[in-house]
Amino acid sequence: MKKLLFALLSVFVMALFFASCNKYEESMYNKSGYQIKYIWYKSNSGLPNETFTYNKKKLLTNIDIVDSSNMNNIRGESFEFTYNKDKTVQSISYTDGELTETVTFSYLNRYVKYMNYTINGEVRMTSNFYRDDEKAAKITRIVEIYDRQFFEDMQIFTKMKLFPRFIGDMETVKEMAAAGSKDLAIYCNKNITYEGENIVKIEADYPVLRKSYVTTQTYSEVLNPYYGLNYCYADDLLGFSKNAVKSKVVSNFFDGNPSTSIQTDYDYKDVNKDNYPRMYTYTTNKNPDIYFKTYITYVSEYKD
Repeated sequence: MKKLLFALLSVFVMALFFASCNKYEESMYNKSGYQIKYIWYKSNSGLPNETFTYNKKKLLTNIDIVDSSNMNNIRGESFEFTYNKDKTVQSISYTDGELTETVTFSYLNRYVKYMNYTINGEVRMTSNFYRDDEKAAKITRIVEIYDRQFFEDMQIFTKMKLFPRFIGDMETVKEMAAAGSKDLAIYCNKNITYEGENIVKIEADYPVLRKSYVTTQTYSEVLNPYYGLNYCYADDLLGFSKNAVKSKVVSNFFDGNPSTSIQTDYDYKDVNKDNYPRMYTYTTNKNPDIYFKTYITYVSEYKD
């Protein structure tokens, strides 16, 4: 059964293959040079919730996460990055002794061609990346393929740490796995639209659920502190846009008919001289009176 699934995934990868010959480096560093050092949520006192570590080449090597449920602030997950000789990302991994999650990247001429997500060495999900033409660096389509039988085990979701951070929405994957499909692989198709250097629309279609999601985004003049950290955030391809998101609307559809819609609005504060925010808040139309805060310290501005 595993051999059949692997063969099926291989067929998908070859059938959906597309790559570019243009020079483009998908390294894990902020394109502005403003590298993030610490991130706090709610308050910028105490240990940071996320710590970013870089090597001498200014490439991100680790993201360490504080376990917010631990009253002693003992660190939780640590995600490790490795690189190819040309500085493109080779892998992102996390292990807790029982489970080893790894994302590996394959390239052609410095473009990501596809990405594999493995658990304990077994491929459980593959993403295939499309671009419009040989001169385009912007990703315009992603096809995600999941091992249905593996993800039917709901217990695995309680153990996965890397997946929700770097891959995607676990709740939607749970729905897909439980949908009763007889196919060995289930998939999602995402179409991506840019305006200038920013992603303005993501259309995600989940055929097995008869659902689709359309995310539309407007942008602030403030610059995006996550720009260039392309594979650090699963949240709406956060690292791919040059400017910071001002407003995001996620509209849900069932059989093509609209169902629910959630809007998130962002407000950027304490902007530095190069137009990068040190703090921002956001709120949603579901809970308009609740403001969520994020504080950022950059490497170049950090003082012991």
